[in-house]
Amino acid sequence: MNFNCRKKQLIACVFGCWMLSAAIAGCTATPTRSQPETTSPDSETVAPSPSNPADSPSLPKLAGVQEWAEILQGESVQGLTFSNDGKLLYQDKVLLTEIPVSYVSNGDVTDAQRLIISDSSPSGRFNIVKACEGTTNESGLCWSLYLVDRQSETAQKIDIAKYGGLNWVQWTSDERYALFVESMEGVSWFVALDLQTGESKMFEQTAATADLSSFKWIDDRTFEANLLCREGTTCTEPSFRGNISTLFTQ
Repeated sequence: MNFNCRKKQLIACVFGCWMLSAAIAGCTATPTRSQPETTSPDSETVAPSPSNPADSPSLPKLAGVQEWAEILQGESVQGLTFSNDGKLLYQDKVLLTEIPVSYVSNGDVTDAQRLIISDSSPSGRFNIVKACEGTTNESGLCWSLYLVDRQSETAQKIDIAKYGGLNWVQWTSDERYALFVESMEGVSWFVALDLQTGESKMFEQTAATADLSSFKWIDDRTFEANLLCREGTTCTEPSFRGNISTLFTQ
């Protein structure tokens, strides 16, 4: 009887040791199975998108943007008047009887409630007039642009980027072309306007937001501007250089 008990105890002990060894083996095998997931090439190479340089509060987002004059109905600046009945006049001559800003599919038109006017070109001949839907920046878009020619006493609708560009313009020395810029989402687009034909063309986007305060003419058709980079980092992107003559021959 005692022999049988000891035999049963021995068998139970052996079975218990076997179960314990299996459990330990199972635990040690778990990391081996999960290892391919942690060393996946995709998980190692995919990194979070870097923050947008233009979104950094330490950067001058609108560096170099010009102070254009703003007028409401009944006000004048630089010889241009925005009349109480919505007309644009130059020295009492009507240039535009209506100044539409937006159109909708049912035929309704939103006329300008405010005008933003650039400084005149170096000769004093041209101005850019930006028409706005509302009386404040918060009450409507300003995406309708007009070129005022004081010499011919005309105002011509022009197309500059999708939202009308920033309040910024540069003129070639012979005033054949005007240069504009649009910036959003960390990049910029320069747009050249042929002042004789009214045709506009857009350069390729920059690698980062253009620093307009660094803008300079290389010659009468070529310009250059530095790019903004995040604080504490070295800007590895070269400055942007564009040639208007090349752009219009493409």
